[in-house]
Amino acid sequence: MTSKKIILIPALLIFFFCSAITPALALDIYWKPANDENATYSQRPYANTNRVDIQVNVKKAKTVEVNNEEAIQIGSTDSELWLFRDYLLKPGENTIKVKVEKRSSSKKDKDSDTETDDLTITVMETPASGSFRYFESPGSKLTAFDKSIGLKLPKDTAVIDSQGRAAFDQSVSIQINTPPTNLAPYYLPLSPLYSIHSASSAYYLSNAGELTLKYDTSTGNADTDMITVLYAPPNYQTSLLQLKMMQKINSYNHTADSVTVPFNKFGFGHYLVARVISDFNDFSLNKTGGLDLSWARPYVMALWTKGVMNPLEKYPDGSYVPDNYFGLTDKSGKKELPVTRIEFISMLGRGLRLPFSASVAQTHIFSDMQDLGVSDVQYLEAALKEGWIPNSLTINEKLYFHPNDPLTREDACAFMARAAGFSLVSQDQATQTLKAYYPSDYNSADNWNRPHLLACIQNGLITTTNKGYLEPNKQITRAEAAQMIYSLMQKNGYL
Repeated sequence: MTSKKIILIPALLIFFFCSAITPALALDIYWKPANDENATYSQRPYANTNRVDIQVNVKKAKTVEVNNEEAIQIGSTDSELWLFRDYLLKPGENTIKVKVEKRSSSKKDKDSDTETDDLTITVMETPASGSFRYFESPGSKLTAFDKSIGLKLPKDTAVIDSQGRAAFDQSVSIQINTPPTNLAPYYLPLSPLYSIHSASSAYYLSNAGELTLKYDTSTGNADTDMITVLYAPPNYQTSLLQLKMMQKINSYNHTADSVTVPFNKFGFGHYLVARVISDFNDFSLNKTGGLDLSWARPYVMALWTKGVMNPLEKYPDGSYVPDNYFGLTDKSGKKELPVTRIEFISMLGRGLRLPFSASVAQTHIFSDMQDLGVSDVQYLEAALKEGWIPNSLTINEKLYFHPNDPLTREDACAFMARAAGFSLVSQDQATQTLKAYYPSDYNSADNWNRPHLLACIQNGLITTTNKGYLEPNKQITRAEAAQMIYSLMQKNGYL
């Protein structure tokens, strides 16, 4: 018996050299990546996939076994071709033992001859482009490529079909691709493009989890606030990905070489760790006679990087905000723009990772949600279910949220205090405290909302600029909203 060792070598020149000098096996054993229908069977001395098809060419074989499991004869009973599909390799070295039982060459001799051979395949763990990992089921944790990617899921997680039933094929695959080259001048890629797929684009997971990705630290990434994760849906081809097809995901647990993002039930798709390298003109308006908003830059940029806050699309007059502006002020640069109620709720939901199910039909509890985006509707209704939004009065037996109205300090405190789960004192206690510190206008705040106001003041989420004035009905600007959400995320461990 002879043996052959296939060792994974990343350099192509070495690969061709090795394939030229590889000695022949006693049995003709070939393999190809099972996930590549265009690949041909060969004796290539590398493996960047853990799922392979093994082919054995042998004459007069009665049975062929691959590691004690029967291969299938392809064609007639006289066929020399035997195939074992979807053999799973473990990371590192794998020994494939092939046993062939041959038919007797003599009709009088009922005994059969047996031949054996083996081949050793070493699977590469380096996250090189084109590398592929296949898992038969989600399990509780999927890791690959020397732990450069890890998907953590609840123990009982299953792959679900479009009817909400457990899918027949529970497999999950992870592939490494070259990142898009068209991200400049906004982003610098720090990782490969990780593509995570189920067997069908209609499948999703029964439970949400979290995804941890490693990234390149050789470029120097001390400022982790500027590191983001970009996502694109699974139906997009990796070779055709463009920046406009990708969106930022709220990332957390930043370390020197890894970052974590939520992986929702519909989270299959493409993921890329990148560093934000662009800036916005809003933070230098003072150089041209505008407002000085440089103080807001750390909060706005951090929330934008994490996908919690987005640039304003249009000014109040309907004209588009230029690409290099975030939309913190009006066109003149001398007046700050207020944050709307729906933008604040969406920011709060993303910042505190409020879960929602994209598969649930929108119930449209409020009667003024028709012009909102799907994501805003989902966060609004999820926030309502979680009790973040106070009860509203009905008008003609209908509820209204007034999503595009400017947000007041009083309303912001009601949302934040409920979302953060702050302990609240009684209305009487809150009234006495606020009256002592803000005698001029404490009574302009609704009595029921005073505990929320007091809790947010005590937790440093809102400040007072004029001594003795609470200003509960003052509108909150987008820059101020960024500071509030950032502080709340920091206080609750979401940064």
